[in-house]
Amino acid sequence: MMTTVTVDTGALKVAMLSTLVLLLKMNYSNMMTGKHRISAGGRPPEDAKLFPKSGVQDFSGDSKVFKTPEKEKLVKAKLTRALRIVANDLENIPIGLITMWGSLFCCYNVNAHMACTAGFTLGRILHTVCYELELQPHRAWGWGIGISTSCLLAVNGVLGALLL
Repeated sequence: MMTTVTVDTGALKVAMLSTLVLLLKMNYSNMMTGKHRISAGGRPPEDAKLFPKSGVQDFSGDSKVFKTPEKEKLVKAKLTRALRIVANDLENIPIGLITMWGSLFCCYNVNAHMACTAGFTLGRILHTVCYELELQPHRAWGWGIGISTSCLLAVNGVLGALLL
């Protein structure tokens, strides 16, 4: 049996806008990681030519000389935080986008789809901002909003698919 798939234009617009926002958010997070790698001396050695004021670069940052041990600890903590933001994005955003786009084609409730799509996007932004600013429990709220709305998107899509 075959069916014709129709897509609500409002839901499509929300999904595409959310995709763009999440793309920009991930690019921002990746650039911040690069910035912190430079500060920590963790870029490839040849990159020292691009950032001569940042000192030695050796992938691990072991060759970089810091003015104080406190400065080294702070710079490396910022890098670790940036790396964890990117890792969390990679754990959550791709499957969230797949779920969002997959459920768009068979959603049970269009308004629920748009609300969950917006919620997922806002949750991921909240998570990143709160991680950077060291805010807890706010960071957990952002993560929870993202996870719960991606699960709701899946449920909405499954219900829609079962009722085709």
